[in-house]
Amino acid sequence: MSGTLRDALFRDYREGQGEISNAASYTDVHAQWPYFEANYGEHFRRLPRTTDIIEVGPGHGGLLAWLRSLGFERIEGVDASPGDVQFANSHLGAEIVTLGDACEFLSARRAAYDVILTKAVLEHVAKNDLFSLLSATAAALKPGGFVIIDVPNMDWLLATHERYMDLTHEVGFTRQSLSSLLRLAFDEMSVKGSRIAKPTRAQRLLRTPMIRLIQAGLYVLGEGADGVLFSNRSLVAVASKPRVAVR
Repeated sequence: MSGTLRDALFRDYREGQGEISNAASYTDVHAQWPYFEANYGEHFRRLPRTTDIIEVGPGHGGLLAWLRSLGFERIEGVDASPGDVQFANSHLGAEIVTLGDACEFLSARRAAYDVILTKAVLEHVAKNDLFSLLSATAAALKPGGFVIIDVPNMDWLLATHERYMDLTHEVGFTRQSLSSLLRLAFDEMSVKGSRIAKPTRAQRLLRTPMIRLIQAGLYVLGEGADGVLFSNRSLVAVASKPRVAVR
C-alpha cells in the first residue's frame, strides 16, 4: 500500500476531515464571514482594491469569497488538497486556487504579494518545516506588505479538543510560541486573541465577569493566569518587515 497517512488525509480533505470537523463552512462558505470581519476587517478596509493578496491553504475558499465581496479581485490561493482546490474554484467561479506545495509556490514568487493570509494552516505543518514556510512567506511579500496568521490557541480552555479534533494537526501554538516563531522572519509583529463575531447579549454581559472568575480560580490554585489567553479560541497575528536574512 503506497502513500502516507498524511497524503491520504489531504487527498480529499473536504470529504474526510473537513466534513468531520468543519462541515458548516463547506455547506455554507459564508458561515465564517462574520468572524473574518471581526478579526481581519480593520486590516482590509484601508487597502486599495488593486492589492495583491494570496491565501495559503484556503480550504473551502470562504475567506477568498469574503475578500471578493469587499471588492478585491487580485486574489489567489494555493492548497495541498485536490478536493479543496476543486471545491473552492467551483464556487469562486475561476481558477483562483492552485494545487501545490505552499513553500515551493511562494519561493517562486518573491516580492509578489501585498498581503499573505494563513488561517488554520500552521498547525498542520510539521515543526521542522515551519521555518522554511515562514521564510518563503516573508520573501514573497512586497515592501510594505504584511502577513495575517490565524491559528488555534493552545491556551484556550478547550484547547485539547482543538488540538486533537483534526488528525492532520502537527503542532499547537500559544501567544508566546507563535511570537517566537514569527521573530525568526519578521521585525514587527503583534499576536492577539481572536474576537467573537457578533457576540450575543449574554456573552457581552457575562464574558468579562466569567474571565475574571477563572483568573481568580487559577490564582488560588497557584497556577497564575496573567498573560494567558485562555478565553480566546484562536490567535491572530499580524507580521511585517521581513528580516533581510530570510529573503
